[in-house]
Amino acid sequence: MSLSEGEERTGFLASYSPLFGVGAFAFLKLPEPWALRMVPEPPECDLLGAQSPRGGFRWVVKGRLKALLVNEEVEESTYLLKVETRVFSKASDAEKFLVKRFRKLEEKSGSKVVEKGIVTVSGHEASYMVLISREKPIFGRERTKYLIEMAFFCDKTRRLLWIEVMGGPKLLEDAKTLVLIISSLSCHG
Repeated sequence: MSLSEGEERTGFLASYSPLFGVGAFAFLKLPEPWALRMVPEPPECDLLGAQSPRGGFRWVVKGRLKALLVNEEVEESTYLLKVETRVFSKASDAEKFLVKRFRKLEEKSGSKVVEKGIVTVSGHEASYMVLISREKPIFGRERTKYLIEMAFFCDKTRRLLWIEVMGGPKLLEDAKTLVLIISSLSCHG
C-alpha cells in the first residue's frame, strides 16, 4: 500500500557530533503534506555502529531522538515522534524485551488499546499498538495521551527500534496514515 498518490519526501532522523560526525536513527518517507520538524531537545546518541554503505553516516545503535511529525495542511495534526534504539546481540532477547514492554502498555491502569497489529518495516516484522492512556497524578488534573507504539528488531544493524507517536484526540483519526508513515521507515542499507 502506498502512502499517497502525490509526491514523497525523505525525512532523515539523525544527530550530529563534531567528534563523531552524523549518526542516523532511520529514514522516513513523508507524503505531501507531511513534514518533520526539529524540537529544542537535542538527540541522545550513546553508541554508534558501523559506517553505512550509503556513506556519510553511522547507525545509532543506542540513543533517543524526538521530532515533530506535522501535517502542514491541518493545524491539529502535529505529533511528537520519539525514536529509541537499543543494541541486542540476539533477536530472541530483543523479542522478549518487546513482548514485555507491549504487555506493560496493555496492562497499565487507565490504558485502552484501540487497535493493534503487525506490519512490515524495511523487511522486518513490526508490532504496533494504538492506545489511549489516562493518567491521574496525585496532584493535578487527569491527563489523556493518544499514542501509537511500534517496535521491531533490525537483524542487519543488530538494534531494536521503538517508535512512539503521541498527540491529541486527532491522532485516532490520523492513526492509519501515521502507521503507514512509520512503517515506511528504513533502518539499514
